[in-house]
Amino acid sequence: MRIFLLLVLLLNVLGLAASRLNEALEARQALIAKFDDSERKYLADVRDSLLSSLKANNNEESLRYVEILKDSSYKDYALDKYELLQIYFLTNSLDSAIVTFVRDYDNHLMPYAQNAYAHEYQWYSAFDDKLVDYLDSKMDLTKREVLQEQLNRFSNSDVSQEFKDLARLMKMEFMRNVVKSKSVACFSEEMKKGRMPEVCEKRDEIYQMRYGVWSNDFVEKDSVFYDSLLSMYASFENEYPDSEFRSWAIKHGIIRRRNRESYNSYKYYYRERFYTGGIGGEYFHAIGSGYQINAVLQIQRLILGFGYWKHDNLCNGFDVYIGFDVYESKYIKTFPFVMGVINKSEHNPLGGGLQFEFRPWISELGREAPIGSYLTINARYELLYGSEYINRENDETKKKLKNLFHLGVGFHIW
Repeated sequence: MRIFLLLVLLLNVLGLAASRLNEALEARQALIAKFDDSERKYLADVRDSLLSSLKANNNEESLRYVEILKDSSYKDYALDKYELLQIYFLTNSLDSAIVTFVRDYDNHLMPYAQNAYAHEYQWYSAFDDKLVDYLDSKMDLTKREVLQEQLNRFSNSDVSQEFKDLARLMKMEFMRNVVKSKSVACFSEEMKKGRMPEVCEKRDEIYQMRYGVWSNDFVEKDSVFYDSLLSMYASFENEYPDSEFRSWAIKHGIIRRRNRESYNSYKYYYRERFYTGGIGGEYFHAIGSGYQINAVLQIQRLILGFGYWKHDNLCNGFDVYIGFDVYESKYIKTFPFVMGVINKSEHNPLGGGLQFEFRPWISELGREAPIGSYLTINARYELLYGSEYINRENDETKKKLKNLFHLGVGFHIW
């Protein structure tokens, strides 16, 4: 039932994403249709003038051209948020940079349920010109060290304390996140082989995720780093009750906590499997001589084992045991049991004992199916009353109480 509900939720998210994508593409195409060649040339000329001003270090004039390109009627067609962020850093407009960065980062999350979000696609500009090349050469924010350097500038600047705290939060967020430029989003070889290549084919309709996480840079969510990040979100929420970004801090704090819970439930899935059951097999070698091979089925705390039991001094046969899981942790499991051995003798051995298991290895949870496995090193004590051979040639036996010790290994699935 749970898997069915998760599947329904996933289909809803994919359906919503596809619907939003189609709507966004239609809106973009309608916007492009409004521009004639003269207007496109005008925007290209303004971008060229902006480039010249940036090269001349004329910040005031650069920002004036930025305001022209930011005109709401052009939306992200003339100048996208990534380019805008690059320009603000280059012109030392730190207040505008952090506001743009936080707002754009917030917009990349698409709500699809209460306190649940999916990554949203965002527009890039329709131009592939010398301004793009210049900005990427001077302020390549796709490189983590460059972005971190820019965010470090806030601590010694004259911006407000609120903005300094926002920059500290973004610095922490982007110790594991990355920003993607137009080239990284669509035109790198990796992305050409990846998702939505048809969107990237048209240079004026590039609509891709601007922010992402690479798996090899993933910071474990049980680390001190993550504790600090959650604490910083809570502090910002309390310090700035009237801030525009308070709701942003609340939302991202919830997202990070949920990410951590999801990560922990995956990484430490075995904690939920204790005393729940599973199947497996085990092999024991008796100290002295003999062996035992069992298949094991556990239902909640009840353990059922059955297999073949051989001992040189005792009657051989098929064994059955029933145990009760009294203690289980990541590395240790122990249970008492009662058992019997069924053979051709009229005196089938009966008794009980105690088994101790040590787990040296536990697998990760399967991604295709929620299944895990583990290996065990086992020690087993048995106290049996049954038939012992006096003369094997004549099948002559006598009843006897016997102490047996076994060492073995096991493999289990849960």
